[in-house]
Amino acid sequence: MTHAMLRPFAVAAAIVCLLPAAEPTNAAAQSVETLPYDHIHLNVPDPAAAFQWYLKNIGGTENDEAPNRIMYGTTRFMFLNRKDAPPSMGGAVDHIGFSFPDLDAKVRELEANGVKLEGPIRDLPGIFKIAFAVDPWGTRLELVQDPELLGLHHVHLRAANPEDTFKWLLTNFGGERTALKGKIDAVRYAAPDFSTVWILVQKGEAAPSRGRAIDHIGWRAKDLNAKVAELTGKSVTMETQPRPLPLRNKTTIYFAYVEGPSGARIELVQR
Repeated sequence: MTHAMLRPFAVAAAIVCLLPAAEPTNAAAQSVETLPYDHIHLNVPDPAAAFQWYLKNIGGTENDEAPNRIMYGTTRFMFLNRKDAPPSMGGAVDHIGFSFPDLDAKVRELEANGVKLEGPIRDLPGIFKIAFAVDPWGTRLELVQDPELLGLHHVHLRAANPEDTFKWLLTNFGGERTALKGKIDAVRYAAPDFSTVWILVQKGEAAPSRGRAIDHIGWRAKDLNAKVAELTGKSVTMETQPRPLPLRNKTTIYFAYVEGPSGARIELVQR
């Protein structure tokens, strides 16, 4: 591949990463308990095929609580059965980031497997190497080389006003407003016994995520009823109220959907 193969939107995404980060502001989150990050849900026409594709190309381990679930650390990666979902790019949840110890080797492996790549590897000075790929069902993947956080690395949202999105997250889900690698404005979700996940936001008009290749993202709540009551008191729109879901491993979870910023669909789960 040559540098000319890098598409304009991939260049734009790299430029977004290089913009100076805003001054961290954690005041809004000081009184809000940080929720651990829980899962990502993709729309695909064949969940079993998608499960195998991600295990082969991205890695992870199988979770036996339900069919076709992958674990990246403590974060679940799951698939909904839906045909003809629009691509994730341009949606409120634009793409997902995975980190590998040797990005050059990973890209060679993906090329050999016939994975669609959006251009060559780019080196962002002082940050990390990046490349972009797209899965067969339209989910855009950012591949990075960050030895400090391997596996699922970040979720990249899209919003007309990124600052409003950061404030919404801090106010409702807690988190730490900080700069990834000291340069990328972000909110970091970390909790004891849970994997760290970064939430990044790029500026741009966004379509609602529901029904797109990345349908929704999810956080964990200790007491879902209490969290829903708290969010309702803050005038956050609840798409659904808490309800149970029995799983194959004979456990039951409780879940509810929240209307997130710029149409990002969010699920809250009590496990």
